[in-house]
Amino acid sequence: MPWLGAAIATTALYFGKSVLIPIILAGLLSFLLAPIAGFFRRIGLPRPLAVLLAVLIALGAFGALGAVIFSQAAVLGKDAPVYARRITERVQDVRSEVIHRFDFLARQGAGRNAHARAASRNRTVLPPPTASGALPVEIQPAPLTATEELKTFVLPVLGPLETTLIVLIVTIFILFQKEDLRDRVIRLMGAADLHRTTAALDDGAQRLSRYFLSQFAVNCAFGAVVWGGLFLLGVPAPGLWGILAGLLRFVPYVGSLIAAIGPLALAAAIDPGWGMLVYVALLFMILEPVIGYLVEPLLYGRSTGLSPVSVVIAALFWTWIWGPIGLVLSMPMTLTLVVLGRHIPAFAVFDILLGDRPALSPAETFYQRVLAGNSDEAATLAQGLLETTSLASYYDDVVLGALRLAAADVDRGAVQRSAMHAVCEATLKVIKLLGDYHDEIVAANVVLPAKLALVSSGQGIADPIGGTIICIPGRGPLDTVVSTMAAQLLRRAGYAVEEQSRGRPADGRDIARTPVLCILGLYDHRTATRIQPWLERTQMQFVGTRILLGVERSGDEADTYAESDNFTAIASLADLCTAVGAELTLASEHVIA
Repeated sequence: MPWLGAAIATTALYFGKSVLIPIILAGLLSFLLAPIAGFFRRIGLPRPLAVLLAVLIALGAFGALGAVIFSQAAVLGKDAPVYARRITERVQDVRSEVIHRFDFLARQGAGRNAHARAASRNRTVLPPPTASGALPVEIQPAPLTATEELKTFVLPVLGPLETTLIVLIVTIFILFQKEDLRDRVIRLMGAADLHRTTAALDDGAQRLSRYFLSQFAVNCAFGAVVWGGLFLLGVPAPGLWGILAGLLRFVPYVGSLIAAIGPLALAAAIDPGWGMLVYVALLFMILEPVIGYLVEPLLYGRSTGLSPVSVVIAALFWTWIWGPIGLVLSMPMTLTLVVLGRHIPAFAVFDILLGDRPALSPAETFYQRVLAGNSDEAATLAQGLLETTSLASYYDDVVLGALRLAAADVDRGAVQRSAMHAVCEATLKVIKLLGDYHDEIVAANVVLPAKLALVSSGQGIADPIGGTIICIPGRGPLDTVVSTMAAQLLRRAGYAVEEQSRGRPADGRDIARTPVLCILGLYDHRTATRIQPWLERTQMQFVGTRILLGVERSGDEADTYAESDNFTAIASLADLCTAVGAELTLASEHVIA
């Protein structure tokens, strides 16, 4: 019942916001103060003193910001009526200009103004006196007493002050009991693997702390630059607008836009022209992209770990649940859930739904595409991956991984064996489309002979290296794909390769003339045991031919089949190229000589 659980959790978040919001704010503040307290601990101060010093530093910073805001607002308040009148006049001038240029707007505006004037006259004209000469009387409320006026000013402040005190106290307790809280979370999530869980929580806490601290530093720098720019432009109270810009930038999407409204309005009020207004707009239009697309990626990576769609959805969800404070907390809350999801299985759903990592691995994506018959789309995805990896590595990691997934599905009955023929055909189409791919990246683990290295580097020699290599696929439905990939890689490396059809018995004359015989498919210990008698007879009859058996069906060590004197076990296609190169090294050196 996942939807029922989600509904219960959402209801609890909505009705418990008065309790949850202070706790979450305290948790986020503890992430910011934890590095400071840790610094004091490293220099030898006891924990209580280190925590108190970190909290005092935070309080001092907030107090300084409050003093600057109060002083700047007091200066701005003296001329606020003048600025308001000028802004109104500027708006009226713009409106008149628009009405003048657009006649239809002028007619509509004139009609609305006439209606407004008529309504105003109806509201302001007093009714005529009655026959007795009495006039209507309006009853005014009694003036507020001193106590009532005090309540008017004090009560609105009590709520935020109470929340601030709760956040401060909870933050201190979190910093004091950080290790104990971690142990309790480990116990709650399960103590079966203490080492991994502890490492995961420590890593998540450090990542979140670094991210929040970096974001705090970036937003402070943003506010400082806005402060300096507005001061140079002559905008009144630049400190007030700079501090508000730094604080509002914690609000995703709209924070910087809201921060620009005040300076733009003042620029329009004090400058009779439009120059200052344009410069202020350019300040925000240039600064925000530079911070968002240059400074932040360099400081803490190109991504916060959240997908772009999830950021929008998270902002809408938390705003719906908790209002404006939810919009501010949407990014930290969502990022916290995603980090927990990457380390703790109970929260894995958040990493899958909200994280920026692909929901499917490259092998799973390839398997899904070929299972659906979308070979063209699979080839397009392959070309993107081949920009950063070699063709041999792509075949080993992605295509062979997909084939192993398909074989596992057949074993557990999730997919019919007949469906594997369609998977085989689609995969062969992808391999054919990649046949002309120019591989500029040589796999690091493939050891090439001297002549083979020349071929791979583009200085290839026309004649093939050594004798002809024979590749024979096994009897499995997917073995033909493995044989085709192996033959393609060997040909690209400069070998002469002969592919034989699946299930065809190897002809003795062919085996006698080849230095290497490759039996290819998805093999496990059981399959290797079944063909062991044939391998023994072949090796005894053709001593000069080395048999390579590959590739392993599973990467698990328990499923690895043991190497025998009759054949060499191959775990991957890259290992196959290495093994063939080792068998032909002497021959290739003789040809070069």
